[in-house]
Amino acid sequence: MAVYFVVSDVHSFYNEMIEALDIAGFDPENETHIFVSLGDLFDRGPDSVKLLDFVNQLPDNRKILIKGNHEDLIEDALHRGYFRHHDWHNGTDKTIYQLSNVYDNDSIAIEKCKKNTALKQYLKSCINYYETKNYVFVHGWIPTSDNWRNGDWKQARWKCCFDEWSKGNIIPDKIIVAGHWHTSYGHSKYHNNGPEWDDEWIKIFHDLHPKKKLSNTACFDIFKDNGILAMDACTVYSHKVNCLRLERMEDV
Repeated sequence: MAVYFVVSDVHSFYNEMIEALDIAGFDPENETHIFVSLGDLFDRGPDSVKLLDFVNQLPDNRKILIKGNHEDLIEDALHRGYFRHHDWHNGTDKTIYQLSNVYDNDSIAIEKCKKNTALKQYLKSCINYYETKNYVFVHGWIPTSDNWRNGDWKQARWKCCFDEWSKGNIIPDKIIVAGHWHTSYGHSKYHNNGPEWDDEWIKIFHDLHPKKKLSNTACFDIFKDNGILAMDACTVYSHKVNCLRLERMEDV
């Protein structure tokens, strides 16, 4: 019986991901254990190389790699051949620097990444969604379309899962497992559980939001409600990766 270990929005924080997988009981040598990433595996954090090695070493039949908007950003930067402001803001430049081991010449770094076979292997393995009997694994949310399976997935990867879910854009009799949007938002807005962000966010963004008064009690746990499981722990701020373990036949 397959056991699914689901993570999301790791953002190149390898150690935090491994800690979460270890706690959940993931064994890379166990043939029944399947690693699931809901996208945004890279950008922002320090360990893109370790993360890429880990994922590529897993057999194809033991990993499910959902494409996130940050995978799109990497592909866009490589295709364009230079960085734009949003690449620096989103940390795409960090991933390309780390994977190329070039930090002083953007053009050379991008050209080296274009030829990086390990990165090509990863990006080629990414899919828009994965569907089981009771679950649909996505990054942001499903496309807004009656035929969502064939909808605009690149646009859907940017959707806020909580707002889409609250509007009733769901799949009857299934649970959508999503990332992209920090779970503290859902816990705060829909479960009245703590503020939206923590103290570290306040320190970083105080100049932009001087009137925002938040505490350090934001909840970044997995958000669970009817038809939704949200996973993004905002790792760059919380230094936590959520890991969902699904193993009962009725779960999958």
